[in-house]
Amino acid sequence: MRRFGAALAISMLLVASGCGGSSSRPSADDISKALRKGDSVLGAASSKLSKKSADCVGRVFVASKLSDKALEAIVSANKAYKPSTADTAAINGLETKIVACITTP
Repeated sequence: MRRFGAALAISMLLVASGCGGSSSRPSADDISKALRKGDSVLGAASSKLSKKSADCVGRVFVASKLSDKALEAIVSANKAYKPSTADTAAINGLETKIVACITTP
């Protein structure tokens, strides 16, 4: 249950997160590194993810319908970005996949 809460927190923080000005889509590896570093907009809690889990979450985010700007928000921690309705809908559909990433040994 604790891992589900962490996954949900990651999802909700992304929706409220910031974005940088880059127009290119961050890679799954970029997202994984930002998560494990703990200085992304997702906060220090994400630094506790294993590399395998962070890589999985990165792949889920990149394969999703999240905009490039929303993905950049995870990496850049620029809190000026306001998520679009489409990004909010996209992240709300990812909880199950994120939980699977975090809970799969």
